Amino acid sequence: MPKLPKISGVALLKWFARLYVRPLESLEKVVGTVGKVVSFDGGKYQKLHLVSDPAYIKHILKTNKANYKRSPVIKALRPLLGNGIFISEDQEWQSQRSHLKPSFHEHVILQFESTIQEECDILCNDWKHTPGIRDVEADMEMLMLRILVRTQFCDGIEVDYKEIHRAHNEVLSQTSIRNHKIKFYANRFRKFVGFSTSVTPQSTAVTYLDTVARHIIAFARNNRKKCSYWLNDMFDRHVDEAEIRDQILNFIFAGYDTTASALTWTLYCLATNTVNQNECRQEAQNTQSTFANLSKLQITKQCFQESIRLYPPVWSIHRQSMAKDDIESQPFDAQTYFMICAYTLHRDPDYWVSPADFKPERFSSENMRGKAFQYIPFGQGERVCIGQSLAIMESQLIVSNLLREFRFAYNQSKPPQITPGIIMKTRSGLLLDVAPISLNTDGM
Repeated sequence: MPKLPKISGVALLKWFARLYVRPLESLEKVVGTVGKVVSFDGGKYQKLHLVSDPAYIKHILKTNKANYKRSPVIKALRPLLGNGIFISEDQEWQSQRSHLKPSFHEHVILQFESTIQEECDILCNDWKHTPGIRDVEADMEMLMLRILVRTQFCDGIEVDYKEIHRAHNEVLSQTSIRNHKIKFYANRFRKFVGFSTSVTPQSTAVTYLDTVARHIIAFARNNRKKCSYWLNDMFDRHVDEAEIRDQILNFIFAGYDTTASALTWTLYCLATNTVNQNECRQEAQNTQSTFANLSKLQITKQCFQESIRLYPPVWSIHRQSMAKDDIESQPFDAQTYFMICAYTLHRDPDYWVSPADFKPERFSSENMRGKAFQYIPFGQGERVCIGQSLAIMESQLIVSNLLREFRFAYNQSKPPQITPGIIMKTRSGLLLDVAPISLNTDGM
């Protein structure tokens, strides 16, 4: 069995320089020119394996999942997330997921419809009063944060949405993959020259979000009829307040920004593919946007799925092996780091015809057979995103509502620059021309 391709020494420094400046394009080049599984060998300091091979991904996330835990990249979020569902492992994670899973059953999700519609109406009214160039990314983030607070925490609670959003973005920046690697090698250098390693103090953003979580808990205890299914369940089971705090902050971390990113990139793809935009609009105009009618919004669903193929909000999944293992006859040591890259996987010509093109028809049921580990925007295996169904359902509903009311155009000469932190975002916002559709026209 041939050895896996390895990048080390001077070549490693050259690739790191490229990855720092243009991370996604460079990762695509690595996969295209070096291999689908590549060892970045930093010697005794650190070894990282880039994984863009479905067989390896299936083994890590499903076949031998017990051997692969969250890596230190994700565990760097522990000051914010505590031991909530995004961080926890093994029996504790299984217990948390089993208690949270009923909150994502269809009969619970259906109760969110009126809130989603209300928040969409608020946004649409804002856009009608101030049409033209809008930062759609910022608008989607605020929309999804408001929906999250009202549906997953407490309807009627007063919070500072802008400050929550600011603090959350600060935490994401501080704990980005790039910053984690910079801190790692900076500490290695400090240790090499005889200095003590630095410890990053808890940020004011984490402290603020902790205060928000405790405010939500206090409000929820006094307004049980207005709080969410899972919060009521935790109160009924007399769960420790620290655990409730952790889960609230896990919801804030993973429960709105990922869907907001998916919606942002969907609107960008539709703005740059007007035929598909018009098809979705026609579908929306012929269908009342309700959860009950989602089956009639299949073109919209396929456009959403294709958008997050090209721009997966969670573009990389990080794992660390606990014991030695063989994957596809290749031996790996314990404590090996793996970065599964959904971005490169989703753009690989071996798995997708014309992968850079926007082709929603890929997602017809017959075309997607056998692609479970070639398409992983929500992860895969046991730890697949618990809110996957909710994210798809509410995104169909929101996109159809927005397209019924507005046309979207992207007038910049170059595509938006991407900042691939933990969540895939634009570097400086997504500016779209948002134009209301006259009631006297057919919208086409």
